[in-house]
Amino acid sequence: MDASSGSSSPATLATEPPTRDRARLSSRPERPCDTCRKRKLKCAKAPGHERCVLCIFHDRDCTYEDAPQLRRKRGSGVGQPSPETVDSSTASGKRRKAITEDATPSLLDQALGLHRTTHFKYIGSSSPQQEKLVDIIHQVGPSQDCLTGTKFRRVAHHVTFLSKPDHDAPLSNDTDRDLEAIESLVSPHGRGLVDLYFGTVHPSYPILHKGVFMEKYKRSYTEFSPPLLAAVYLLAMDWWEFDRELSSQAKPDTGALSQWATKALMDVMHRPKLSSAQAALLLLQRAGCDSWILTSQVVALGEELGLHLDCSDWNIPDWEKGLRRRLSWALFMQDKWGSLIHGRPSHISSSCWQLPDITLNDFPESAADDENREGSSEVEKGRLLFIHLTRLTMIMTEAKECLYGPHDTRVQAIVRSAGLQGLLELVKPLVVQLKDWMHSLPPELRMSDIKTRKLCSNGYLHLSYLVTEIIIHRHIISNLDSAPSPLIALCRDAARARLERAVAFVDALKPEHLQAFWWFAAPKSLAYIRTYGGLLWATSATEDEAEFYRKKLADFRWGLKVRAKGVGFVTAALKEMEESLSEIDMSRGVAVPESTGG
Repeated sequence: MDASSGSSSPATLATEPPTRDRARLSSRPERPCDTCRKRKLKCAKAPGHERCVLCIFHDRDCTYEDAPQLRRKRGSGVGQPSPETVDSSTASGKRRKAITEDATPSLLDQALGLHRTTHFKYIGSSSPQQEKLVDIIHQVGPSQDCLTGTKFRRVAHHVTFLSKPDHDAPLSNDTDRDLEAIESLVSPHGRGLVDLYFGTVHPSYPILHKGVFMEKYKRSYTEFSPPLLAAVYLLAMDWWEFDRELSSQAKPDTGALSQWATKALMDVMHRPKLSSAQAALLLLQRAGCDSWILTSQVVALGEELGLHLDCSDWNIPDWEKGLRRRLSWALFMQDKWGSLIHGRPSHISSSCWQLPDITLNDFPESAADDENREGSSEVEKGRLLFIHLTRLTMIMTEAKECLYGPHDTRVQAIVRSAGLQGLLELVKPLVVQLKDWMHSLPPELRMSDIKTRKLCSNGYLHLSYLVTEIIIHRHIISNLDSAPSPLIALCRDAARARLERAVAFVDALKPEHLQAFWWFAAPKSLAYIRTYGGLLWATSATEDEAEFYRKKLADFRWGLKVRAKGVGFVTAALKEMEESLSEIDMSRGVAVPESTGG
């Protein structure tokens, strides 16, 4: 029996006793029985049976004696408690109980990572649960229930998960309290914020499944993981003014909501689900909220969920396969770009993460799902952006591991033996890959591709490309000490061109770019450009060259300042620059250090 869906097994239905009064019941109107009416659930009956599935489950008669309840006007928040609710915690508990007894078929019934009542942990090859021993243990099928104890679920050959009921996890009873607190902070604007999220963030950062999310949200907000619900609300609030109805209302307290989200996320880490990874990734996307420590935790969480494995042949729903692939790549990119901008070793070994190329088939939405609302983003453009960002991430990762990784002694050995020419030969394949990547961009991803009254997130894709170029040229500039003068001049001209391109990029940003979604790496990427310019200034050979870089960096900073008002990622970038470079006095004369080693 699948308790998560409230359905009964064929054997149970076959032994269904005859109904006491078939004539009376056959003439009754089609309406929910008293039990389903009280629980506000769909009254579903199996073919050939008079009692509904829920009454069969509890072995009680279906009665139709209670008068229909008067409908109360709902607020805009879906599933909110009515004003007459006296004890919200008790009401919340009843709603949560109703979820496990809901007989309505759900997309989540066959899920592995988003099962409604159970969480699953991947069993690694060297773990105590030895594979051959698992073979002789009763296997839980993909549609069977896991609430009776700790069992195993095999989804493919040599891919097994340990399953546990959610109610066994620490602090699971706090879920209702957290959800009530989160919803009360945004009520009655919950639905408006959800619509904002899917219109602005989701198209270019598609780590949720919109169909699954909306199925649950239409029933009740109490079906969600608290941190995921809070994270969606928080990110959507950045576009509060873009909604005509919301913009005229008082904005909820983002500080209080953020505290609840963070607390709730720590609580659910003990029962890993895809929703926990989604919540962590969304919280990391908020401007100024990037955290290398949280990145480390979410990578570990992803490996608990098996996101480092190729799920193509797993016995799970197709929609979950696509979701897992998108989440796997989102985690991979979070780790790799976080490793770059924080200057930390990556937690992910590319050889251990089986990431097949992501394709358009891995996305549940298409251009037909574009929202017509003013200020929304384009779904098709967002899908392409995500795909091309994964490819750019692989090039950046290769460049970082080659030039800044733990084995960069190999690079230094090449420089000592073959000089600058040897280094240029080493990075040439990376430069070629970057050029090919840029040439492969479809017209929709060009900075100039802006639609009327639509936001455009292409900016952070091009910013990431600029930073990838810069990490290569920064390393070259740091190794020019003993090179011949003509070669040095050639390298410095190329490095200068990259800085000029970055300054021009900022100057070309339009409101449609600035007000769109920018991912977590954007603020530190802008600061990265600033430090790169500082390196070029510090290694200038003449005062004229130094003055050129002083002016370019001043132009760069000014371009950001005039665009910072109301733009979170730019404000965070300026703060980052002030904290890291405020003590450098660029008004002094040319600095010609004895060594410019990186």
